[in-house]
Amino acid sequence: MQILIDLLHFLTPYGHMSYAAMFLLLLACGFGLPMPEDIILVTGGILAASGIVDPYITIVLCICGVLCGDGAIFFIGRRFGPAIKTAPGFRRLFTPKRDAKVSQVFQRYGDKVIFMARFMPGLRMPIFMTTGAYQVPPWKFFLLDGFAALISVPVWVYLGFLFGDNLELLERKIRHLQTGMFLGLIGIAVAVIAYFKLRRKKSLTPVGPADPTGRADQAGSFER
Repeated sequence: MQILIDLLHFLTPYGHMSYAAMFLLLLACGFGLPMPEDIILVTGGILAASGIVDPYITIVLCICGVLCGDGAIFFIGRRFGPAIKTAPGFRRLFTPKRDAKVSQVFQRYGDKVIFMARFMPGLRMPIFMTTGAYQVPPWKFFLLDGFAALISVPVWVYLGFLFGDNLELLERKIRHLQTGMFLGLIGIAVAVIAYFKLRRKKSLTPVGPADPTGRADQAGSFER
């Protein structure tokens, strides 16, 4: 929680200028700033509860900040393709272990991983860059990522708004929410996999037994 306290002390004196600071911090997180986005969002909620910023403006600006950061990484991957993984400055991001894990996630969930990545902090940036490298249409990327941001951003801001006056309780709530989101994500993934497996199974099931002798047709013709 020390990083949250430090961020509060840093932003509080700036008043409404905190909007710009939060936006820029979230944008920088998209490029790999080693600061959890959740902490910035919770800080925005605490500032809103203190009357320093407006909660609704905070939510809108934070959504714009995360989408701009995510979009920038997506378009970098889209511009340079898979070669970006071996480019200077990105080799550290795409370690063989992490790259294998990202590829495995893509093979299992396909485009749906864009939505899931918003709740996967350690893999968010490489997933979004890989999504761009795979030439996923921008409209699909922003639709899925935007939908996820519309869920996650207000939740974190509201959490800071409600419990910001008790940092010990807030820390517990953050842990509970992170666990809940993780379990919920697993539940969604299992449901999606089960749905598509069931759908595929039904599509492969024959409608009725085939009659190679054609006797059924002959019988029908005799009846006529």
